[in-house]
Formats: sequence, C-alpha cells, structure tokens
Amino acid sequence: MSNRIHVLINGEQFGPYPESEFRQHLTEKKILRTDLVWREGLGEWIAAGPLLEQLDAQRGAAPRGATARSSMEQTRAAAERGEPEALFQLATALSKGDNAPLNYVEAARCFRLAAEKDHARSAFQLSLALAKGQGTLVSADEAAVWLKHAAGAGLAEAQYTLGLQQANGQGLPQDDVEAVKWFAKAAEQSHAVAQCSLGFMHEKGRGTPQSNIEAVRWYRQAAARGDAVAQNNFAMMLAGGLGVAKNEAEAAQWFRKAAGQGVPGAQMNYGLLLAKGQGVTQDCVEAYKFFNLAAAKGHENAARNRDLLAPQMTKDQLAEGQRRAAQFVAKREPGL
Repeated sequence: MSNRIHVLINGEQFGPYPESEFRQHLTEKKILRTDLVWREGLGEWIAAGPLLEQLDAQRGAAPRGATARSSMEQTRAAAERGEPEALFQLATALSKGDNAPLNYVEAARCFRLAAEKDHARSAFQLSLALAKGQGTLVSADEAAVWLKHAAGAGLAEAQYTLGLQQANGQGLPQDDVEAVKWFAKAAEQSHAVAQCSLGFMHEKGRGTPQSNIEAVRWYRQAAARGDAVAQNNFAMMLAGGLGVAKNEAEAAQWFRKAAGQGVPGAQMNYGLLLAKGQGVTQDCVEAYKFFNLAAAKGHENAARNRDLLAPQMTKDQLAEGQRRAAQFVAKREPGL
C-alpha cells in the first residue's frame, strides 16, 4: 500500500506526496488543515487535519510535547522488548529527529533488528539506508537482499522500487522482464506510480509484448489516482488514438490536470491544444501562459512555441499571459 497523499484544492487534484512533503506543505500553509486529502486505505476524502492526527497516532507521536515524550518512552520500552513495530517506529523517529535525537546509526540498527523479525517496512527502510550509506556502511548487495525481502513480503513501495531498479539497472542487473513482474505486483495493489511505470513498459514493449491497449489501461488507472506523469501519458494516447479511440477533448482535460501539477511536457501539450483550439476553446493567452511555464523549466519546444505565438498577440494579451503564468507559480499549489 502506498503512503503517498493526494490533495484536493478548489476542485483540482495535486500530488501524490510523500508524508514528509505533505507535512512540510501543511507547515508552510500551502495545504490547509481543511483541504481534502486521500491516500490508499481511506474509504473517502477527508480533511488534512484529521489525516495528520491519524499519521501522528500511527507513528506514536502526539500533538503536545509532554504527551509526545510519554508516547516515545512507551515506544522505546516496547522496542527494547524487541517488538518489531515499535523498533520500526523508533527507527523512523530517530531517522527524522522527530521526538527523538537525530541518530542515523541507531535508526539503521533498529531497522535491522525489526527486519530480521520479518517486518517488511523495516526491511525496505534498511535497504534504502544500505544503498545510501545512511547510518551504516554502503552495501549494494545487502541493500538488494533486503529490498527483495520487503517486495516478496508484499510491500507495494518495495515492489515498485525493485521494479524501477531492475528497469534502470540501478544496484541490480538490468532486467525488463523482472521489472515488469514487480511493477505489476505493485500496480495490482493500486500503487499509482507503479501503474504508470507498467503502462510505460507496455507502451514501449519492454519486458512484455508491446501493447497500446495495456498501456492505456494502466495509464488510465494511474491518472485517475492523480499521478501527473500518467495523466500526461494517458492524454498523449487519447490525442493520438493509440490503444483508445481518439478524443482530443478528453486529452485536453488530462493535459490540463497534468499541467496544473507542473509537468512541463503536459504544459507544452496543453498549450498546443489551446493555441490551435483542438479539443478545447482556442485561447492564445492561456496557451502563452503554459508555454511560458514549461519554457521556464527548460522545455525547448515550449520556448519555441511561445516565441512563435507571441507575434500573433497584442501587448495586452502578452502582459496577461505573463501575469497568469506568474500567478500560477505564486498561488497555493503544493509541489510546484
């Protein structure tokens, strides 16, 4: 199960974000406690405040200092008794300096103790620590062992990570067939990024027969979960009629969603549809805005399209397009 958090602000969906980034956005008030959020395991969207309280309770943390200290003391006592979940909670706190002194070495030790008792999340965290040399010596071989252990235990995030490493040949031999196998296991658990990755493997015919239909199937599911890359990829399939009936209007909707999450390629693609009036009402000002946003992130084609569009616009339209781009960056859109 993925712990990444989706956020709904003014009807627009953002994320998904890891818990640490979600907490930072709350601190910075980019996400308000009243904004709706969702993650796997929740039956419906709830306010960010109650989710934060749930996360604190699960981690053994508490909103008030004295209570938090008492809770951590209980966690330490349970960890000393060798309880795997308590060892994991203590290690997590130590690795973040959360209600405990920051101590990567002790965190790695606790993750290892819990992992040796078949605690899947600890095995995954230990694999990450070994890969980075955080609190322990770097060991790619041992990192791979614990990553495979966590993936084999059914942890979706570990399955996705294992698939990614094998697809890219990072820390493990490059093996597209194995990558597809692990992406599929995580995707079946509704891991959105794994679903997008599996769609990519089907689209490119890597480790599995090429199939636009299968690519669309997985892109569609990941896009519906709010994965920005999948939204862009699904829109590309719709725009080209690849594995699905061509539908420029629906493609424009998904390009817009991905563009709103800051994907430069989607911003460029949505800008093209806006400039041409394909699948959406023609709007050169909005097209210029999205070309400008993508160009600012180094997208060369977007920069060229922006410069080609500019001579066709009035000075007032150019100023408005630039104003909208600046407003887009400045407004409360987490993760941009």
